[in-house]
Amino acid sequence: MVTGASRGIGRALTERLTSGGSTVVAIGRAQDDLANVARQTGAVPVALDVSEPDAVAEAFGRVIAERGVPDLLVNNAAISGGSGRSWELEQDAWWRVLEINVRGTYLCCRAVLPAMMGRGSGRIINLSSGAATFPVGLDNDGTLTSAYMASKAAVNRFTEALAGECFDTGVRVFAMSPGMVKTDMTAGVFAERWEDEDAWTPMHKSLDLIADLDSGMLDRLSGRYFRAALDDWRALAARADDVIERDTSVLRLAELD
Repeated sequence: MVTGASRGIGRALTERLTSGGSTVVAIGRAQDDLANVARQTGAVPVALDVSEPDAVAEAFGRVIAERGVPDLLVNNAAISGGSGRSWELEQDAWWRVLEINVRGTYLCCRAVLPAMMGRGSGRIINLSSGAATFPVGLDNDGTLTSAYMASKAAVNRFTEALAGECFDTGVRVFAMSPGMVKTDMTAGVFAERWEDEDAWTPMHKSLDLIADLDSGMLDRLSGRYFRAALDDWRALAARADDVIERDTSVLRLAELD
């Protein structure tokens, strides 16, 4: 199951998974775009606003009843909220970013976890962002809103907490940042970089990371945060003991010597 599947990373992931023989339930709000994805890939389209609790519970329940327990849920649906300083943004628009990015991720996890836990296996990948962790200068102009940055930091912490809650059930949960992937959403925020190809992270890096997370190679690092653009995640898999001992790839305060 892939949310935000009608465009950008979600669409590319749907194409990758279906081309490899997987049955994909493609979830999104744009019905025309979803229908196009379904025609081109053979994915099962489900029109859904992931921030609506009853709609999420009904849609996930129907999919599980009809098609069985999914092996993988990728919570990719997100919005940036445009640009602007916190006090300049309309308050409902600011909150809407949290509703989609955080509440939507939570609701989809909540809807699928009982079935995954009942089976004793499953993987969930929550898309975060470098905006969750990068330093914010004192001259911040609101290019990325405080709502977006707060939402992605919340996704990281939610992922770590959820991974701990369900670790004994056989379900593994990860957060990942795709980097600066060139999509309609990022172009709207970083329009000045659109023509500079070197400024963007290749799409395949995100898809490769998701594939490796789905393979189980990083299961010992459930709850951790991986960066498609910057991390050598295969090396991290080989150094899992060290990652766990040093408690890295998570949000933590740095202690000075």
